[in-house]
Amino acid sequence: MTLPHYCPSYVRAEERLLGSPLIRSLSAPFIYQHGNPTYELIIALKYRGYGEVADFVVRTALTEGCVLPQPGDIDLILPVPIESGRLEQRGYNQSALLGEALARHYGVPCREGYLLRHRGSHSQTTLDKEKRRENAQAAFYLSSSPSHTEELRGKRILLVDDLLTTGATLLSLTDLLEQCGVREVHVFVAAVAVR
Repeated sequence: MTLPHYCPSYVRAEERLLGSPLIRSLSAPFIYQHGNPTYELIIALKYRGYGEVADFVVRTALTEGCVLPQPGDIDLILPVPIESGRLEQRGYNQSALLGEALARHYGVPCREGYLLRHRGSHSQTTLDKEKRRENAQAAFYLSSSPSHTEELRGKRILLVDDLLTTGATLLSLTDLLEQCGVREVHVFVAAVAVR
């Protein structure tokens, strides 16, 4: 099975992230469309508990020409949080699995619990672009721990998610990171949705 690779010159997904001056780069190994082989890969990662998919995604990004930030350009990796009910149901956060695989490459920590999602916040999967933006702004918040806020100040963050669609989630989280003094944000996603 051949997975379609993301090529920035054909799918200009970085334009979806222009809403934040903190975002410096977007890295993604694959293209996602409903029904293509990447769809099955994301489903396996997100819903079926196949953690080894995260290692495969990161290994592919590292070995097949995906442009990634240099190891010295990342201080901390933060996965996009999932709602606590979904976390209890699945037993894992797929973005954290990707983050842990990237942490092994970068030699920096992957930390959950700094970015949080309100319990009961809606999934983005069925929403249009405008509703996604509204939902994302209401769904996320920063940890109230002073040590978390202090640790983020001045840092270069790699923000990790499974899929980039409109960019609403990543932009909302970057806005929160900007509030606590993060210096810059790089984004890694397993796949970019073709629109």
